[in-house]
Amino acid sequence: MASLNEKKAGIQCSAWIELSQGRLLKNLRTLQECSGQTDTLAVIKANAYGHGLSEIAGLLAGKVTYFGVATLREALGLREHHPQTPVFLFGHLFSRELPAALLSGITLSVSSLGKAREISDLSENLGRRTSIHIKIDTGMGRMGIPLREAVASIETMTTLKGLLLDGIYMHFPAAEKNDAIREAQIKAFETLIRTLEQKGILFRFRHAKNSAATLTLTNPALNMIRPGLTLYGLYPDPALKETAPFEPVLSLRSQIVLVNRIRMGESVGYGREFIAKKDTTVAVLPFGYIRGYPYAAWEKASVLFKGKRYPLAGKVSMDYLSFNLGDAKAQEGDTVTLIGEEGNEHITAEDIAGWAGTIPYEVVTRLDARLPRIVVS
Repeated sequence: MASLNEKKAGIQCSAWIELSQGRLLKNLRTLQECSGQTDTLAVIKANAYGHGLSEIAGLLAGKVTYFGVATLREALGLREHHPQTPVFLFGHLFSRELPAALLSGITLSVSSLGKAREISDLSENLGRRTSIHIKIDTGMGRMGIPLREAVASIETMTTLKGLLLDGIYMHFPAAEKNDAIREAQIKAFETLIRTLEQKGILFRFRHAKNSAATLTLTNPALNMIRPGLTLYGLYPDPALKETAPFEPVLSLRSQIVLVNRIRMGESVGYGREFIAKKDTTVAVLPFGYIRGYPYAAWEKASVLFKGKRYPLAGKVSMDYLSFNLGDAKAQEGDTVTLIGEEGNEHITAEDIAGWAGTIPYEVVTRLDARLPRIVVS
């Protein structure tokens, strides 16, 4: 009689994500070539933008300067499983979280002199020094030391014995806009760096270039790129598609669980929004908004089946979505593509974002973390 584990192994998943190793590494090379810089802080926060933290980290380990994450949980997992690549933690830590971060050797972001003192004191008590990157607020208005306080605060930080001041950085609120505001931010940041250098305060890493800025900004004061969305082959703004070619790393597929023949006048889904205008075939996928498919996309959305595009039939449910096959043939177990390519057709996360009235970041980061992630060539 088969064991429970053997029985579990025989259970196939009804939906999964495929990750292209070749595309990921090609996107990384493209970003480095566009910027002329090899030092890279790869942003893999939010479960690697929904792609899978462990899988993406495994593919990038040893190929980037830092992994960048937003939570202590992600940082600790990376330090345990991929210790050869330093981890930079963007997020603010509460006092109760600091010991674990310091003992794990995580590089921390600092947005205030008070937090720098706290990190230094605890580091000294633990008999170590902690690497930090100082965040400067040049206009994002969120985290970071205000420009007017930066020089004095950083001068004081140089006296704190528990710190290693390895980096300084800033954040663009609208990096895709090459306008006067972005230019003013850069000039202010450059002026700060020069002022600090005149005082003998140097930083190994100086970074501000996210995906959009990596493609559109050249500045010798910045020596490390910090890409996120483009690393995964997606564009933060459609206008950037002309700057460099990137290919989507993620494909999302599901299997048909039921095929129904619907008669003219019959409806499908909540609210009876889909009413068949003629006899038609409707297929059901076990992939609703609980797994990350946007509810708001239903009116415009489509899927790919056997190389052809078919529209959804009715609203997206919590656990299911249906699509209209017309007179095409399908059966239980057939594979359908929700994101990816089939034949000459393709659907991207940007497409789904457009249908749902949102941004591609939200589409991929909301994908169910429990979905299997399969690395392909």
